[in-house]
Amino acid sequence: MKKITIIAILITAILSSCNRWEEPEQRVPVYDGPAANKTIADIKAKHPSLGTGAQDSICRYDEQFIVKAVVVSSDEGGNCYKYLTIQDETGGIEIAIDRSSLFNEYPVGQTVYLNCAGLIVGDYHNKYQVGWVYQGSVGRIAPAVLGRYLSKDGLPDLNNPLVANPIEIKGNSDLSAENVNCLVKIDGCKFSPADDGLPLANNDFTTDREITFNGTSITVRTSNYAYFRNTLIDASKEYCLYGILGIYNSTYQLTLRTKDDIQYTSSSQSETLADLTFDANCFTSGGWSQYPDNQSWKFQAYGGNNFVYHNTSAENCDDWLISPELNLGDVSGALLYLDHQNNVGGSPATYYQVYYSTTYSGGAFNESEWTAFNPNLNDYPSSFGLSNGLNLNAIGNQKFRIALRYHKSGTIDGTRWAVKGVKVMK
Repeated sequence: MKKITIIAILITAILSSCNRWEEPEQRVPVYDGPAANKTIADIKAKHPSLGTGAQDSICRYDEQFIVKAVVVSSDEGGNCYKYLTIQDETGGIEIAIDRSSLFNEYPVGQTVYLNCAGLIVGDYHNKYQVGWVYQGSVGRIAPAVLGRYLSKDGLPDLNNPLVANPIEIKGNSDLSAENVNCLVKIDGCKFSPADDGLPLANNDFTTDREITFNGTSITVRTSNYAYFRNTLIDASKEYCLYGILGIYNSTYQLTLRTKDDIQYTSSSQSETLADLTFDANCFTSGGWSQYPDNQSWKFQAYGGNNFVYHNTSAENCDDWLISPELNLGDVSGALLYLDHQNNVGGSPATYYQVYYSTTYSGGAFNESEWTAFNPNLNDYPSSFGLSNGLNLNAIGNQKFRIALRYHKSGTIDGTRWAVKGVKVMK
């Protein structure tokens, strides 16, 4: 009886303690260090010789050189690697930091105080940088001691005027050293016709794409690690782009931060004609079918995504996933995109292709009724993203179906092909 009583007391104590647990309160960072007494312009003034490869100390270790600014860059989109860009009323500057995923702690709109004691200022091909000395250049600050130099104050504020009202770049006169490392907006710009239908960046290397506006041209530079690198360019549309203005020697560049920095102007909005997504009923009431059997393509809900996928280690397979009939009217000038994921790696891209048919109506399958898009898929992102656009001009005003074909032959392993949806946009 004593044992039972002791156990009952322990259970009661545990349950009562659970009732006292409360959700932790959000802690708002408060800066309590020395007041700001300098500006970003004061930092730049310590390095008057741009492009020389020199570095300059900002201040003595015993000197107070404190700058108040706001974070305007973000590495959330994978395009701003191991640096923060901060800005005040006098301009912007890049801080080199040996750490990724900075957006979790220093999101856009976060007010910060920069203590420059022990830091240097230099430039990389005319773009100002702040950091440590490293092999004769500006090196990255070690994350373990970042708090010695950078302090947060308050919560991020997207209504901060420097964030909410980016500097508008309207022409050559706005491309200046004063605006480099600042958050900017370029409205009414167009990409080069040579880049029409291409992704912002190649999957294998950083890519430059040219935009023009008001007789001015600059480069949009996108890393092959950017999560939005597969965003396709429509050279017929006018864009409104946001990002950090940069420079390399005398060439001005725009670095986009996330996909949200890519917008159409109001006169260039795309029309979505169809947006097919997958759910648990896609193979029944959803109208999707398979050939030659109903086992090769499977539905999965994972990580907040609903998708169908195909994967096989068999030496040979030829499996088709066929859409319900689409009756969209005239699709001339429209493009079809897959929101898909397939890290092709060493497998031939020809294993994974898209077809269309204007005659197939279900039932018996005949491959002769299907036509491969030409050009077909050439973009296989390793994480979910839009493919290159497939031209629907040949379909015109007809009803049609599309099919995803996983056609593997030989001993090379195929890779997992996952598809979240199909979009038709005009």
